[in-house]
Amino acid sequence: MNRVGHNRLVLLGLSLICWFGNVQAQTAPNRCVVVTGTASLDGVTEEFARQMAIRNGLKLASMQNNLSISSDQVVTNYTLHKDMTHFTSQSKVSNFAIVEEGVKSPEFDDLFDKTGQKIEDPSALRKLKTYQVKLEVCLTENPQACNSVPGNHLQPKLAIARPVISDSYQARDISNLLIGYQSELERRLQKEGYQNLVAIEEASVVDTRQPIAPNLSPEVLEPIRETTGAEYVLLTVIRSVSAHNEDSAAWNKIKRFYNHEIEPNARYLEIEFFVVDLIHYEVISQYREGFDVKGDVKVGRERPFGTSAFFATDTGMVFDAILRQQTQAVFKRLKCQPVETQIIDVRDGEYILYLSRASGARVGDEFAVYHRQGRPVRYQGVLLGADSMPSGFLKVTRIHAKFAVAEVLAKQGLMEVGDSVKSW
Repeated sequence: MNRVGHNRLVLLGLSLICWFGNVQAQTAPNRCVVVTGTASLDGVTEEFARQMAIRNGLKLASMQNNLSISSDQVVTNYTLHKDMTHFTSQSKVSNFAIVEEGVKSPEFDDLFDKTGQKIEDPSALRKLKTYQVKLEVCLTENPQACNSVPGNHLQPKLAIARPVISDSYQARDISNLLIGYQSELERRLQKEGYQNLVAIEEASVVDTRQPIAPNLSPEVLEPIRETTGAEYVLLTVIRSVSAHNEDSAAWNKIKRFYNHEIEPNARYLEIEFFVVDLIHYEVISQYREGFDVKGDVKVGRERPFGTSAFFATDTGMVFDAILRQQTQAVFKRLKCQPVETQIIDVRDGEYILYLSRASGARVGDEFAVYHRQGRPVRYQGVLLGADSMPSGFLKVTRIHAKFAVAEVLAKQGLMEVGDSVKSW
């Protein structure tokens, strides 16, 4: 069996393992809990406190099942100097319902001081009031499931950059390689169910002046974000398509003597791709795969990349396997990611969001707004990010092809152009 056939069997085996794993995960029973989320009414409206209380309740619910706890302590000379505990939940919200909600009045001890005198200060009583939301939340441990929270039906926009190749000379027998690879990625992701895509020709995202890697400079990533509205960009590097002949030197010498052309009969293909967060300037996923191919590895310019004739070749079969793995890996990484966009305009009390119809947004969707606090934080010339605070909630009233219009659902501070808008 040649290497191509071996790789096919390996891929088939992995697919069967994943299938049986999914069946086992999907049959795992859900666990439902009742929790009460709370939020202070101090300085905010009831509508704003209600939204925050719902989020607090769902967070508390996820901590009730499959919780892992890690502790970090530092003790010197029998004295505790550091004590940090981290809580991580592996459970996800499959569905939830609001059972009861309303403003919780102050307790008896909150209304009277230690001498039994009634507290008359209205501002003090206001700070004691909280909004309560009682929730029935069902949790799942299915690793393939997404959190069923407001906005989980949305897809973040993904820009697919044209691949770069480290050695184009070795690929001279493959026509339409880079454009064809990009088109195939877009087509296969759409077939997988990912619709919020845009193809770009930007090549400066990959820095070729050093060992090929993503350029995470804000000066490079921000223009892509601004022109496409994408939250992530997919970068592909074709690191090797090298073709060579593995016959013995003696046999090749005989072929040369009789003027026979020495064709390559082996090829090494290696692809690496990165999913880059355009908002936070970081790589969130990285994957590399390589295959040895033996046989009739020469493609020929008459069989362009992406055609049926191309995928019928030994080299094309391996590219097909690589594309399939890349598509599944990208879809799995992004399918549960929350959507984050921004306010791009304010008109007559309505807020224009950089949110396309392809994201799956619909009328009635609610979004949280985070107002930027001060200037971006920099250290030694490196942009570390910006501070932000929740300032309100918006509800979508109209959807257009490339933007959405929303109205204020609840507000407690400034909401202006440039503020972040998140589905959760």
